[in-house]
Amino acid sequence: MFPRGAAFPEGFSSIIKKRHTILRCIRDFFDQRGYIEVETPLRIRCPGFDPYIDAIPAGTGFYLAPSPELQMKRLLSLGINRIYQITRAFRANEHGPHHNSEFTMLEWYRTETDYLGILDETEELIAYLINAVDGAALSDYLPLPRMTVSDVYRKLTGWDPCATWDEERYFRDWVEKIDLWLQQQRGLFLLDFPAPLASLARISRHDPNRCERFELFIDGLEICNAFTELTDPAEHVRRFQSAQDKRRMMGKEMYPADTGFMEFIESREMPQAGGIALGIDRLMMALFGISDIEMVLAFPVSRL
Repeated sequence: MFPRGAAFPEGFSSIIKKRHTILRCIRDFFDQRGYIEVETPLRIRCPGFDPYIDAIPAGTGFYLAPSPELQMKRLLSLGINRIYQITRAFRANEHGPHHNSEFTMLEWYRTETDYLGILDETEELIAYLINAVDGAALSDYLPLPRMTVSDVYRKLTGWDPCATWDEERYFRDWVEKIDLWLQQQRGLFLLDFPAPLASLARISRHDPNRCERFELFIDGLEICNAFTELTDPAEHVRRFQSAQDKRRMMGKEMYPADTGFMEFIESREMPQAGGIALGIDRLMMALFGISDIEMVLAFPVSRL
């Protein structure tokens, strides 16, 4: 364990070289599969839908982007079926061994698939990176197990939050039981979250109490979050208003709607697609068995 602080830790050049390899291999992986690398702005007017994510102001009427999600989805209207991006993302008040307010995100979208297709691709990407980097700590654990949120909660807490939603109990049990259990799992894909936690995921076609969403956890650390993407215009409006109501109730700043994205959705130009956001810094931590995010960042906040 290296100390947190202003100086570069001994041997840090090896991390810089590994990071270079990881980024190069990510691009190779997507290029081989016919993806197009795209770019979106770092300064945006609407920082998103999630009531729990706070943005960093960047001039009057602008924020540093917590995610390229809304802009990337609009690019799908151009008829490009596979897009990806490696970009910087920014979130206020995120500090600690697993958090930095500026971090590197990989986000990709593919049409004519759903969250399960993205899940398979995520596991293929991880296997590709493991093969490219000597000594990756995950090599003996693929394929990673898959469990639904319902199965995990029934196993550990005795109730199913998808069948009977109770927000306070859900998050209390997550902190007290689920999170501790996840820290003991080398790796796990957690699927089919309760419908109230859909964010911009499609509600399951088989069960209205669940949404088509998965997250990957490695040693308890959330690595990525993926959806079958919501395309219904009216439901987008309802969810944005619900997020605004939640922020108001929590006493948080109210963010403006992304009118460009809303107009895009209302025009029904968004095709059926699966999409995912993956934290590259955290993935590096998982691949190399590193417990502190500062050990994979050249310039975390403490080193500025």
